[in-house]
Parts: sequence; C-alpha cells; structure tokens
Amino acid sequence: MSKKIEQYVKKLLSESARIKFAGHSFVLKVDTNEDPQKKGVKVQFLPTQFGSITPTEQNDIAIELEKRLSKGLEQFDMKVERDRNLKDKTIIGFFIYIEYFDRIIRKALSGTNPNAEFKPNDANDNDDI
Repeated sequence: MSKKIEQYVKKLLSESARIKFAGHSFVLKVDTNEDPQKKGVKVQFLPTQFGSITPTEQNDIAIELEKRLSKGLEQFDMKVERDRNLKDKTIIGFFIYIEYFDRIIRKALSGTNPNAEFKPNDANDNDDI
C-alpha cells in the first residue's frame, strides 16, 4: 500500500512542476545555485521536448518569463536575473541573489516597521530582538 502512495505523490509532484507556456511544456526546477559567485536561488525551465524551440523563440519566452517573475517578486522587493551561463543551452534559467532573502529576513526581524533597520545583538546583550 505505501508503494502506491509513494507513486501517487511522485506523480502529483511531477505534474505540479510542469507548466505550459507559449505553446511549450516545461518542467519548473527551483534549487540553490552552486556557483559561489552567484549565491542564491536558481529558477529553471527545462523543456520537455528536445529541439522543439528555436533560439529566437527561446529568447522571446525567456524575456516574457523574466517579466512575469519580476512582476511577481516585486511585492517582496526582489529581482530576478537571467542566467545565460548554463551549460545546457536548452534550459531557460534565472537566479535570485541571496541578498534579497537577507533583506526580507532583516525586515521580518525589525518588527512592524518594514523600513526599520535591524541591528543584531552582540554576544553580551541578552535583550530580545
């Protein structure tokens, strides 16, 4: 019985990670970026059919995806940047620098005023944040 549940969950996850965009099907992959020069989160769109997208079409899709990602992340004061240095040129990739997450965490710790600057306690100070 547990094998059936595992198969169902895997199928559900793989379906939810697939998106259709501009007449093409992609698998959405979100992960951390391994490049120490670009610390952050990588967002990748992997085409499900090999050779079905021309380079021009891929660029047009990437531009539109970047616009939509930027618009969605705006509310968090985050920006997305296109990753053009991927080894696999069929992947449309973006990344979000870690500094944006640092800023969100600092705002969350600063209290109710989102413009307040977070000042961490030093090792000798036991006051609450």
